[in-house]
Amino acid sequence: MLRGGYYRFYHPGLQEIITVPNMIVSEGQEAFAKMLMQGDNTIVAAGGNFYLGACGATIDQADTLSDIAGEPTSAGGYARQAIERNTTGFPTVSQVNGIYRALSKSVTFSASGADFSTAFRRFFLTTAASGTTGTLFSYSGVFPSLQINDGQSQNATWELYLNW
Repeated sequence: MLRGGYYRFYHPGLQEIITVPNMIVSEGQEAFAKMLMQGDNTIVAAGGNFYLGACGATIDQADTLSDIAGEPTSAGGYARQAIERNTTGFPTVSQVNGIYRALSKSVTFSASGADFSTAFRRFFLTTAASGTTGTLFSYSGVFPSLQINDGQSQNATWELYLNW
């Protein structure tokens, strides 16, 4: 299991910022290596989008996007949130304690008109705005169940450390 960063968000039930390690799945490792070392822009073109989603999945290193389980339906306005591949959305690059990191912008999941259809315990990063076709990069570690009810919002960011 390759870990190299974190998902960060404020958990209202715990009244604190939660930082959970990410797990970069096998196809995500391959995609990042191709993007980094081969300049492969077909996975996510410069100016294209990554997407952050929420799910309740039990995870495995070999998972692909079709293995995602427990993602809320579009009820209440749930949708994966776009993170642009540029210097504003993702990644912004900085150093923390002498280690470089790529940090996404903060995205917001908001329920409007209804509650999200299900609570979730993980975030995930993908190339797909919806559906099960695309590249799955990573899952967050599990966190306490989070339900977004009508009128509530939840922010999240994705962070990758290059600590070789």
